[in-house]
Amino acid sequence: MKSNTMSYNKCVCQHCKSVFATMIESEEEIRKESCPSCGRKELKITEPLSFAELSSLFQGG
Repeated sequence: MKSNTMSYNKCVCQHCKSVFATMIESEEEIRKESCPSCGRKELKITEPLSFAELSSLFQGG
């Protein structure tokens, strides 16, 4: 049974090597998305975000 909590994954652009957080979980879906940095559709999910990485996304700055 899948939990209702949102999970985030790291994804990397194979073209410009930028790293992003995404809620997309499937390789099929991530391939449809454009890189926010270079605009190419070459994103690949690498791993789930750790709790520390996820926490840092929501800290004020």
